[in-house]
Amino acid sequence: MAANGVSNGARVVSEEEARAEAERLLDDPRLHVSERHRAFLRYIVDARFEGRSDTIKAYSIAIDVFNRPASFDPSSDPIVRIEATRLRESLQKYYGQIADEPGARLDIPRGRYVPVFVERDQPPCPDEEGELEEAGLLAEEPTQATLRPVSGKWRHLVMGGAVLLAVSLAVGLAYDAASPKLADTQKPFIALSMNASQQDKAAGEAVTEDLAVSLARFGTVRLQSDAAVSRSSRDEVQQSFYKIKMRYAENESSVSLWWQVADANSGEAVWTDEERRPVAAGTREEAMRDLVFSVSRRLARPAGIINAIELRRNLPASTIGNVCVLRGEFAVEQRDAAGLKAARSCLAATIAADPSDSDAMATLGRVYVWIGRATGDGSYFGRGLELANRAATLSPSSPRAALAQLTVQYQLGQNEISIAAGRRGVALNPENADLLAKLSMVVFLTGHWEEGVQLAKRAAEVAGQPIRDASFVMILDEYRQERYTQAVFLARQVPAPDAPTTVLKLAAIARLGDRPVTELEIAAARLQHPDLERTVAAMFSGARYDSNLRDALRAGISEAGLKMPELASNGGM
Repeated sequence: MAANGVSNGARVVSEEEARAEAERLLDDPRLHVSERHRAFLRYIVDARFEGRSDTIKAYSIAIDVFNRPASFDPSSDPIVRIEATRLRESLQKYYGQIADEPGARLDIPRGRYVPVFVERDQPPCPDEEGELEEAGLLAEEPTQATLRPVSGKWRHLVMGGAVLLAVSLAVGLAYDAASPKLADTQKPFIALSMNASQQDKAAGEAVTEDLAVSLARFGTVRLQSDAAVSRSSRDEVQQSFYKIKMRYAENESSVSLWWQVADANSGEAVWTDEERRPVAAGTREEAMRDLVFSVSRRLARPAGIINAIELRRNLPASTIGNVCVLRGEFAVEQRDAAGLKAARSCLAATIAADPSDSDAMATLGRVYVWIGRATGDGSYFGRGLELANRAATLSPSSPRAALAQLTVQYQLGQNEISIAAGRRGVALNPENADLLAKLSMVVFLTGHWEEGVQLAKRAAEVAGQPIRDASFVMILDEYRQERYTQAVFLARQVPAPDAPTTVLKLAAIARLGDRPVTELEIAAARLQHPDLERTVAAMFSGARYDSNLRDALRAGISEAGLKMPELASNGGM
């Protein structure tokens, strides 16, 4: 058998023919398979056509198709091998029934799960017991025939076969060792350097030290030590390195920090800016702290400058590691269904490659929450909680783990535990305004109105600008108190508002009773957010509202002419 699973001499069909056969097969009612096997088939077909064949492993299939936990071990749980065998048998029967029809055929070679497409008149891919499946395991369980005692006259043939099998195994291992590995990415390195006048030198050094601590607390970058950063011995590891040059200055009225981000490999300056804070009587240390927090946040928050550059790197879709975490976070924040689907596979592959990657676990936990909310499949929430808790166990000081616990536990109705996790994360990373804003949302929606608003205001102050979740809390509070004009005013202050904020603004405008203005606003909103009804359903699925707030939201959204889903009351989901 060839390395790609196609028997020697087989005629592989074109990509266009392969795609057509895959869609035809999945839609053909003559293919009698269970929904689970159909999901298995769809999963491997999608990954193959999306260029993610390297991620089609027993681990990712078990996690994504068969709902196994993140601790799944292919060597102790044969679920994927067993179901793959059954699926192969179903496909063999199916193609036997339509043998007279021209076209392509989908095969799943034994020992691998990547589908191959050949012309239909070709013989099936040979079943070779010597093939390896992932970690050197035999592709299938031995059959009764292979366990029978060997008669004397066949002994020499069996011994010869054993030698041939050993050679096949050696060749398979050599091929596996020589095959390209998944490109891996790590958190970028950064190096800080400070320039200050002689009189400001001590203060500049203090700012550098505080900035290093603040950057480290975000957990998204790695700081260069005194020793030079060495390139990983693994060629497949993609490592970035940035230099942060700074110049500190102060006078009686203000403190300022000029800073520049440069790509250490190319020498290109990718960002230059300056932050300044006024100094009132006795507040110099506070001004310096605010300066440090602002620069740190702009550099190292998940959506900050450095991670935005990392996210835009031209890397293969199959790349694993840190870029998967960033892609997953972006998909969660954007509520992007396609992005969530891709991130799920990418993060699962990352965890399979490094079972101690707490960032990947925490992010996959959050991805599962939104997939569960979108599909209505509550099993995703339990899997998300397991991942979030494992991430927190592996990395107790990780704000990503705290955010995952905050998100998943709130989704499961564990409000107090959720809030406690959020408070722990904020204590570990007080400059993380995004985490603080998400905590304000949970606190507010659980009925602690005043505290939720205060946390939202604090998040906006730390960020120095409006934050989506914090703004939503403050707008919703004005709406709750029937101050609709103020709610609309606050909504208009949000730059590039997301769809939920837009829906809330429309509800507030509708409650003001000006129908012509409402219709104009709805028309403009539909241009920016074409599917507002789906947004309404998504923004409320899994959220638990106070009954009075629920009724007020229902009234405003209905008056705006949007379809109103059933809202859950504050309590069990």
